[in-house]
Amino acid sequence: MSNEVIEKGQTALVTPSQPQRGFEGGIDREDLIIPRAKLIQALSPELTEGLDGIKIGTIINSLTKEILPQEFIPIFTFKNFIRFNPRSKDDPNFDTDFDPGGVIWKSSDPSDPKVKAEACFGPNGEKPLAITFINFFSYFPGVSMPIIVSFSKTGYKTGKNLLSLAKFCGGDMFARKYRLFSQMETNDVATYAVLKVKPVGSVVPEEFQLCEQLWNEFSAKAAVIQVHDEEVQDDPSDKKPF
Repeated sequence: MSNEVIEKGQTALVTPSQPQRGFEGGIDREDLIIPRAKLIQALSPELTEGLDGIKIGTIINSLTKEILPQEFIPIFTFKNFIRFNPRSKDDPNFDTDFDPGGVIWKSSDPSDPKVKAEACFGPNGEKPLAITFINFFSYFPGVSMPIIVSFSKTGYKTGKNLLSLAKFCGGDMFARKYRLFSQMETNDVATYAVLKVKPVGSVVPEEFQLCEQLWNEFSAKAAVIQVHDEEVQDDPSDKKPF
């Protein structure tokens, strides 16, 4: 795919026929930070930054702050686990060695002792101290970089639904595209946005070829992928209502 640009949008992924100059020293894939599809919530700092079109429920590129198109193609999936410090110092699980809302630990290894101890429900239904994320390394047609679409907490069921749709339809995960959107939900403590996914149909050959290239480049090193803005906890689903 020499000098080929995938259509749609004002920006696009390009596979140049010549190497990019300035990168002669080489780049390890684990040194790249991959942006995520960030769902704007009531606690998201972007709401106060004066960005055009940003409101609760908007889905943006966490790195560029641009609103993402709705259609995306998941390429491969991986999980990771993060324990955040509670925001309130009155919380019995608050750790004084870390800032409120800061990361206490994170791991991508399901066999990690911390994951086994703190990312699962307790024997009596105790809520996990850590959050499990199901991530999809994805391509959004028209966007110049891959994007991580993550599901956790109230959105975890949607992530499982996406994984099931991609698996049971057969073929490569990146043979089909989906629509990513948000929906407002309410529980007994808050109203908040959650991610939702709907199947769209098959990809075109050019999209498949590009996704296959990204799969070849990144899937083998999923465990060391650095997700941008991963250490920010702004989901109000277990906080006070807004």
